[in-house]
Amino acid sequence: MLYHIRVVGPARDLTDLRDFADIVAAPTRDGAILSCQVPDRSALTGVVALLCDLGVEIAELQAVPGA
Repeated sequence: MLYHIRVVGPARDLTDLRDFADIVAAPTRDGAILSCQVPDRSALTGVVALLCDLGVEIAELQAVPGA
């Protein structure tokens, strides 16, 4: 399952997220787009929870159809 998570705010070290998903971060003007390949919804929940624990503001989360 592939998801795009748009986060806003200053850049952060997100290496801990690799325990939950295969993640690629693409910087944007106001934050980053995280492309996350996760095996299931449980792993996605872990990614979202960790982002919240790190104080990262999630602006949008989208499933990528057909990925």
